[in-house]
Amino acid sequence: MLRQCVFFGRISFVLSFLISISSVMAMPEGGNITPARAIEVSVIKGEQLSPLLFNKAENYSVMSIVDGQLLAIPYQFDDVNLRGFIYAPGGKLVIDGEEGVIEPQDQLAIMYKDTGPKATTEQQSNVEGVVVAEIVFNDKGRESYAYVLEGNSERSTKNYTFFDRDTGLVETSAYSLQVQPKNLLMWEDYLYEGFSEPRSLLDTMKLRVRVKLGFLKATITNKLIPNRIVAVKNGPVRSIIEMDAGLSVFGIQLATAGASVVITENTTEFPVYIAIPGAASVLAKNLFVEISLDFDELDGMAFRTELGPKEPLIAASNQGNPEDYKVDLEHSWLSASSSRNWDIVALFKRDPNFVATLGSLYYEKSRGDKADGPERVKGSSPQIGYTAEDIPAGIDTFLGIDLFYSPDFWQGNNVEMAIEEIRNHVPTEVNIPSFEVSDLN
Repeated sequence: MLRQCVFFGRISFVLSFLISISSVMAMPEGGNITPARAIEVSVIKGEQLSPLLFNKAENYSVMSIVDGQLLAIPYQFDDVNLRGFIYAPGGKLVIDGEEGVIEPQDQLAIMYKDTGPKATTEQQSNVEGVVVAEIVFNDKGRESYAYVLEGNSERSTKNYTFFDRDTGLVETSAYSLQVQPKNLLMWEDYLYEGFSEPRSLLDTMKLRVRVKLGFLKATITNKLIPNRIVAVKNGPVRSIIEMDAGLSVFGIQLATAGASVVITENTTEFPVYIAIPGAASVLAKNLFVEISLDFDELDGMAFRTELGPKEPLIAASNQGNPEDYKVDLEHSWLSASSSRNWDIVALFKRDPNFVATLGSLYYEKSRGDKADGPERVKGSSPQIGYTAEDIPAGIDTFLGIDLFYSPDFWQGNNVEMAIEEIRNHVPTEVNIPSFEVSDLN
């Protein structure tokens, strides 16, 4: 009963959060946008915004046309660190440049769905400040716009994301995810605002590292991998959580690692930088890694992979053979559809120089797979993810898994279109004054 109350409490929070941000919403001109575009975070590099360079980010506002007038939309300027990830103040990763000052490598982030029609001269003159950059988005011929203004004090009150470091609760306008405050790798309840039932879709996230050394064997799970949160940055568009981790086995330092986790309205992005010393080669050549999501009561879920059949494998049925659903480093997406207003796409990302053997993982209790602890609910219903082996030693590299959520990525059984758009954001160009703004009236 207590757990059920927690579920309904979090559902109520997400719904109230969604209502609080939905009063003013821009939208690219031309009607509805696709599910992938609806969740897209658009990133404009500082080098594209020449009038802003080497000025303080706090001097600027970002606006778009909403109901015929320029209004402030959620945005954030993010510094980057020397690893190329988004910088979180107070973390271990050193900033590349000066904090709070817009530099060529820095990023402006907004939601694509918050862009709008082109502003007329009159609409621009009706707001405080001056337009210093017009950002043009061109989605296969459909243009939309956002405007950067200097000397404008308006700021949107919308916030799409928030991470509470004390409680371990991720909250966005679309989902909530409970992690253990002292272990970012321990995922528990995941609730999605659009899902047809007010309950957690997730049993847990599982990370396993299996190592052999002669006759010795060890399996280390995410519960046992030492890690800690070292910095958090919450912004209106995305939250950044910097994590530090390390792993020793049989008295040998197997790896040092860290992550710069990015939370957006409909994503959980987990880029990891990892170093495996050459001295660990005796362990690395016998290293096997699994990372997966174990779902709860999702019978009927459809599952596909980039190298698998177009016909999906269906959970709790005799349809499909899990061994046919493959991935590799060059073809890494996997996806599942609940058919109840929640779909997921996973992409494996890596440094081009990282080499390993990548595979897919699928367990399901109705197919006779044994309980796969640690878990909160016995049995996989189903469990999907990745495996990796043949990981070399003597590397200092980057890899990660990005998760994307939507009520309808699949649109029947055509998830390829969504994945193509996830991988290829809407192109942007920036017009700098003096540019001519057409009067559309």
